[in-house]
Amino acid sequence: MPAKKQYTSEFKEQSVRFVPEHIDADESRYGACQRLGSKLDVKLVALYDWVKIATPRSAKPPATAGWAEELKTQLAAVRKENRELARANQILQDAAIVSGRRSTVNHRSERVCGRSFSSRGRADLPFPLN
Repeated sequence: MPAKKQYTSEFKEQSVRFVPEHIDADESRYGACQRLGSKLDVKLVALYDWVKIATPRSAKPPATAGWAEELKTQLAAVRKENRELARANQILQDAAIVSGRRSTVNHRSERVCGRSFSSRGRADLPFPLN
Protein backbone atom coordinates (compact mmCIF):
# COMPACT_ATOMS: atom_id res chain seq x y z
CA MET A 1 0.00 0.00 0.00
CA PRO A 2 1.43 3.42 -0.94
CA ALA A 3 2.33 5.80 1.84
CA LYS A 4 -0.15 8.54 2.68
CA LYS A 5 0.89 11.96 1.38
CA GLN A 6 1.54 14.60 3.99
CA TYR A 7 0.69 18.14 2.96
CA THR A 8 1.94 21.22 4.75
CA SER A 9 -0.56 23.61 6.26
CA GLU A 10 0.72 26.32 3.90
CA PHE A 11 -0.03 24.12 0.87
CA LYS A 12 -3.52 23.39 2.21
CA GLU A 13 -4.23 27.10 2.72
CA GLN A 14 -3.03 27.95 -0.78
CA SER A 15 -5.12 25.15 -2.26
CA VAL A 16 -8.22 26.33 -0.38
CA ARG A 17 -7.70 29.88 -1.73
CA PHE A 18 -7.05 28.53 -5.24
CA VAL A 19 -10.43 26.78 -5.57
CA PRO A 20 -12.74 29.83 -5.15
CA GLU A 21 -10.51 31.91 -7.40
CA HIS A 22 -10.80 29.43 -10.27
CA ILE A 23 -14.38 28.22 -9.87
CA ASP A 24 -16.70 28.76 -12.85
CA ALA A 25 -19.97 30.65 -12.43
CA ASP A 26 -22.17 27.59 -13.04
CA GLU A 27 -19.88 25.11 -11.28
CA SER A 28 -20.36 23.62 -7.83
CA ARG A 29 -17.66 23.54 -5.20
CA TYR A 30 -17.39 19.77 -5.62
CA GLY A 31 -17.06 20.11 -9.39
CA ALA A 32 -14.34 22.72 -9.01
CA CYS A 33 -12.43 20.48 -6.58
CA GLN A 34 -12.77 17.59 -9.00
CA ARG A 35 -11.40 19.67 -11.88
CA LEU A 36 -8.64 21.43 -9.92
CA GLY A 37 -7.54 18.48 -7.79
CA SER A 38 -5.55 16.91 -10.61
CA LYS A 39 -3.77 20.22 -11.28
CA LEU A 40 -2.74 20.45 -7.66
CA ASP A 41 -1.90 16.74 -7.48
CA VAL A 42 -4.35 16.29 -4.59
CA LYS A 43 -7.10 13.70 -4.32
CA LEU A 44 -10.60 15.02 -4.80
CA VAL A 45 -11.82 13.96 -1.36
CA ALA A 46 -8.91 15.62 0.44
CA LEU A 47 -9.24 18.91 -1.43
CA TYR A 48 -13.02 18.97 -1.02
CA ASP A 49 -12.68 18.35 2.72
CA TRP A 50 -10.17 21.19 3.07
CA VAL A 51 -12.44 23.59 1.18
CA LYS A 52 -15.52 22.47 3.11
CA ILE A 53 -13.80 23.00 6.46
CA ALA A 54 -12.36 26.39 5.47
CA THR A 55 -15.56 27.76 3.93
CA PRO A 56 -18.54 28.44 6.20
CA ARG A 57 -21.60 26.39 5.30
CA SER A 58 -23.95 29.35 5.07
CA ALA A 59 -21.74 31.26 2.65
CA LYS A 60 -24.32 32.25 0.05
CA PRO A 61 -24.16 35.12 -2.37
CA PRO A 62 -25.70 38.26 -0.87
CA ALA A 63 -29.27 38.94 -1.86
CA THR A 64 -29.99 41.96 -3.99
CA ALA A 65 -31.29 45.05 -2.26
CA GLY A 66 -34.84 44.97 -3.61
CA TRP A 67 -35.56 41.24 -3.67
CA ALA A 68 -38.50 41.46 -1.25
CA GLU A 69 -40.19 44.21 -3.26
CA GLU A 70 -39.55 42.29 -6.46
CA LEU A 71 -41.21 39.17 -5.00
CA LYS A 72 -44.20 41.23 -3.84
CA THR A 73 -44.58 42.68 -7.33
CA GLN A 74 -44.40 39.23 -8.92
CA LEU A 75 -46.95 37.87 -6.43
CA ALA A 76 -49.35 40.71 -7.17
CA ALA A 77 -49.02 40.07 -10.92
CA VAL A 78 -49.65 36.33 -10.48
CA ARG A 79 -52.70 36.98 -8.29
CA LYS A 80 -54.10 39.44 -10.87
CA GLU A 81 -53.60 36.90 -13.65
CA ASN A 82 -55.26 34.22 -11.51
CA ARG A 83 -58.33 36.46 -10.98
CA GLU A 84 -58.54 37.17 -14.73
CA LEU A 85 -58.31 33.47 -15.59
CA ALA A 86 -60.95 32.56 -13.01
CA ARG A 87 -63.25 35.24 -14.47
CA ALA A 88 -62.66 34.01 -18.03
CA ASN A 89 -63.32 30.43 -16.90
CA GLN A 90 -66.61 31.48 -15.30
CA ILE A 91 -67.66 33.30 -18.49
CA LEU A 92 -66.91 30.20 -20.55
CA GLN A 93 -68.87 27.99 -18.14
CA ASP A 94 -71.85 30.36 -18.28
CA ALA A 95 -71.70 30.41 -22.08
CA ALA A 96 -71.64 26.60 -22.15
CA ILE A 97 -74.74 26.46 -19.92
CA VAL A 98 -76.56 28.92 -22.17
CA SER A 99 -75.68 26.98 -25.29
CA GLY A 100 -76.78 23.72 -23.62
CA ARG A 101 -73.43 21.98 -23.88
CA ARG A 102 -72.13 22.13 -20.34
CA SER A 103 -69.38 19.64 -19.75
CA THR A 104 -69.41 17.81 -16.46
CA VAL A 105 -66.85 15.89 -14.48
CA ASN A 106 -68.56 12.61 -15.31
CA HIS A 107 -68.15 12.19 -19.07
CA ARG A 108 -70.87 9.52 -19.24
CA SER A 109 -73.53 11.97 -18.14
CA GLU A 110 -74.91 14.84 -20.22
CA ARG A 111 -77.33 17.65 -19.46
CA VAL A 112 -80.38 17.82 -21.70
CA CYS A 113 -83.26 20.17 -20.97
CA GLY A 114 -82.04 20.62 -17.41
CA ARG A 115 -82.17 16.88 -16.74
CA SER A 116 -79.28 14.56 -16.27
CA PHE A 117 -79.15 11.10 -17.85
CA SER A 118 -76.60 8.44 -18.53
CA SER A 119 -75.50 7.78 -22.09
CA ARG A 120 -75.40 4.01 -21.51
CA GLY A 121 -78.62 3.26 -23.36
CA ARG A 122 -82.20 4.27 -24.12
CA ALA A 123 -83.62 2.51 -21.08
CA ASP A 124 -82.01 5.13 -18.88
CA LEU A 125 -83.65 8.09 -20.61
CA PRO A 126 -86.12 10.02 -18.43
CA PHE A 127 -88.45 10.51 -21.42
CA PRO A 128 -89.36 8.45 -24.51
CA LEU A 129 -87.70 9.20 -27.83
CA ASN A 130 -90.52 9.39 -30.46
